[in-house]
Amino acid sequence: MKVEVVTPSLPGPQSTASGRELFAWVEGARSLGHEVEVWSWDGGMLRGRDLSWLPSWCRYEPFDRPHRPMWQEHARSLARPRWGLAEAGWEPRPGFLAWADHPSSFPAVAHLPVSVVEFHYSSLLDSLAARRHIWKPATVQNVRAEMRAARMSTVSVAYSQRVARALLGRPRYVPPAYEVPEEALPLTEEPVAALLADWAWPPNQQAARALLSAWPVVRAAVPSARLLLAGRKPELLEVGSVAGVSVLGEVASSLDVLSQASVLAFPCPPSSGPKIKVLEALAIGLPVVTTPAGVEGLCLAPGDAAVADEAGFAGALAEVLASPERRSAMAAAGRASLATHHSPVVSAHVRLSLVSEALGVPMGRVATPQLVAVNGTSVRA
Repeated sequence: MKVEVVTPSLPGPQSTASGRELFAWVEGARSLGHEVEVWSWDGGMLRGRDLSWLPSWCRYEPFDRPHRPMWQEHARSLARPRWGLAEAGWEPRPGFLAWADHPSSFPAVAHLPVSVVEFHYSSLLDSLAARRHIWKPATVQNVRAEMRAARMSTVSVAYSQRVARALLGRPRYVPPAYEVPEEALPLTEEPVAALLADWAWPPNQQAARALLSAWPVVRAAVPSARLLLAGRKPELLEVGSVAGVSVLGEVASSLDVLSQASVLAFPCPPSSGPKIKVLEALAIGLPVVTTPAGVEGLCLAPGDAAVADEAGFAGALAEVLASPERRSAMAAAGRASLATHHSPVVSAHVRLSLVSEALGVPMGRVATPQLVAVNGTSVRA
């Protein structure tokens, strides 16, 4: 299959969460023999940085929207919300399928007779999770743009069933992709929990507050337990002085923190879509203690991660921190499930097979991994 992806993300193993996921599935598709190229039109927080690591199959050309009077922008948004990228005039090469990675890219492909759009999350669900007023103009525009993309695209896919339901069930589920390294991190014997996040994102602030609230209970059960908090904008946490808690701030690599930990502790609020921090922890063999939203969209078996509601989170975290044997078993099981269901090759094969079936076009003569059925979808055995 020949695919051209339009995306606001920059694909790469050291990119943002969405950029890493995009890199993983495109690499998986290309390794199977598909032709996949990417146009990145934004770059987000990575604009202006050294981008020598970008893969050769990615063309990075930022799109700058023309400036108009506010009344014109308002009038345009009433009819077609978030439609500025349509002015880029982008066209896929002959024979290539246009693929919008995120609804913000859909306006670039909407004029084509056949198009695909991916949904990583739902703005409506995230607004509710962040406890923001859902009728704020920005939220309304985002929700309308997402519903429009789901309705107008030929095929749409989502990274979780909950996101698909929020879009009236139009998208089909595909497993998010993440590369599992050949070697797991060495297990840390000491009871050290860690959470790494961009603290400017309100749901991450909620997670930090929930974790800090639970921490005295954890320390009472495991007195030697320590907690490491790291990531951008640490000043927004307002931790103060809490026994056993260290705030590391922004780090060069997530592994700088995760390699010191024996558990990823993430009381995730009900924000939508898969959480890359959970995928990363499972991939490197770090046990995960989280809430149901933390494993949304992931194909995990019981025991692969410790999942508890907010009321039971402190107890679950204390139990895992207190048991090196359980941590070892969780690390092996979670890593194995991720390799089975979310590897780049499996994720790419599932999504391209789904699109091929929906469009009634052949996949082409490409390599096919050995597959088994999971949740009604074929994944690698």
